[in-house]
Amino acid sequence: MQIVGDTTTSHELVDEERRRAAARRGAADAMLREHPDALIFAQSAEGHIVPVPPSLGLGDRRVLEDEGRTGVDLCVAEDRMAVVKAWVELKDQGIAEVSARLRSDPHTWRQVKMIDLRDTHGVILTIGWVSSAEEAAAEPPAEQPVSSTPRFCTRRQDGEGNVIECDDAYLQMFGYRHEAEVVGHPTFERVHPDDQARVIESWVAMVATKRPQMARVRMRCGDEGWLWVDTTYHNYLAENGGGYVLAECIDVSAEMAAQEALQDREALLRRLVEELPDGLLQLDARHQLAYTNTRLLELLALPAGDSAASTIESLLARCGADGAADLRAAVDAALSEGAARDVELETGAPEPRRLIFKVLPLLRDDGVVGGVIASVQDVTDSARAREELERQASSDPLTGAHNRTAIMAELRAEIESGSPAGVVYVDLDRFKQINDTLGHAAGDELLLEAVARLRGAMRSEDVLGRLGGDEFMVVLRRVADAQAATRAAERIGAALRGSYELSAGTVELTASIGVAFAGRPGADAERLVERADEAMYRSKRGRRGAAVLARD
Repeated sequence: MQIVGDTTTSHELVDEERRRAAARRGAADAMLREHPDALIFAQSAEGHIVPVPPSLGLGDRRVLEDEGRTGVDLCVAEDRMAVVKAWVELKDQGIAEVSARLRSDPHTWRQVKMIDLRDTHGVILTIGWVSSAEEAAAEPPAEQPVSSTPRFCTRRQDGEGNVIECDDAYLQMFGYRHEAEVVGHPTFERVHPDDQARVIESWVAMVATKRPQMARVRMRCGDEGWLWVDTTYHNYLAENGGGYVLAECIDVSAEMAAQEALQDREALLRRLVEELPDGLLQLDARHQLAYTNTRLLELLALPAGDSAASTIESLLARCGADGAADLRAAVDAALSEGAARDVELETGAPEPRRLIFKVLPLLRDDGVVGGVIASVQDVTDSARAREELERQASSDPLTGAHNRTAIMAELRAEIESGSPAGVVYVDLDRFKQINDTLGHAAGDELLLEAVARLRGAMRSEDVLGRLGGDEFMVVLRRVADAQAATRAAERIGAALRGSYELSAGTVELTASIGVAFAGRPGADAERLVERADEAMYRSKRGRRGAAVLARD
């Protein structure tokens, strides 16, 4: 078997492509001049409508910019197949024409010319016009004219792969004018380089097994273009009177063009999905993981390509017990009820993150839920910012203790819960004198140290608030009785009493402390604080730093 390589020079191919590109640009200019009122739009290689580039110089022409849709989407349903066929022809020839009706004007037929200008302007230009009033009113044939080019042909080859004979359909199908252009030449030299291995494999198998073999390849045509064909080889080499191989070719270019267009769209979709800032998750109806994008694995700190990351359990394990339970419930609701839910949860190590899973059912055309898809947004920064704002709104900026509004809210909530509650009202003695003598910086340092001692003397369930200046309040939660509240206050007073080592020097400090207790539901929070304040003033008058219980 002899295989001869492509003898066409690269310079000839470049010159031919330039000639065709110039012809397409000339055709576009002529059509624009001929039809000044035509509807114009531009499409990408995938068929999506895109902005018309300024380089076309259309000025105030009627331009459609329905971005994101395809030219096929604009047509009525009955005309879409004709448009698809024209699109396939465009990809092969660089120019195509079709009659179609717009969904926005379904009673008017338009001639539509599509011209590939990607080499000069980056788009496929589409021009649609109504030729005349008569054509606008007339109904065209039910189907577009069918090309007269044959879709099936045969040739005969010798044992070396050289063409012995071909039928007229072969010449027409591949665009040859004379049989001499084909006969005597090896067929293999006309096969696309990327497909030659498949041809050789099929030929060798046909010779070895004497059974028909098929290969799908691209064959060079007379105009130097390529045509996809299914070629079936039949082995008649042992026939008397001179053997041969019969090759039957079927034109599958339309099918391949449709497949390539679909693959292009799928590749575009995959690229878009992978570039999304959100994670994506898809489950089938059996809760099996069907798809995750790279961003989701990053959010859950799972390694890409790891088989462990391909199961739903590995994803749920990153969501914590409560988060995993909420997410399972949302998935079950989507599959069983078709309900959409949002689940906010926090992941664990190595880096805790706050995520929102937006869980949606995937509905088939018949309304049956076929699976679940979830988009996953990282709201860690916004959640932390929200928590920080809430903290600032409820905290004293210097000490970090609750401010007056927040500590009063804590007290009301404790009383409304029905639990016994106590209030310890603290006033630091001689604080103003220290602040005036040593300065505000020393005063702030003293307050911070006092708060640290306060926290050390409190129970973990109690809450500290700063009422202002040197006055603090501790809400005692679930305290047993007035005596227990008084003991807690005495513990706080003892912790505050003593020497404080400040940057400006050592100072001695005591605190006046009042205690009030509410043992029954329905007590008035403001009145409880007033009673503790009154008791604190009685403590201050005693000048001993002892805790004083409020009178009933």
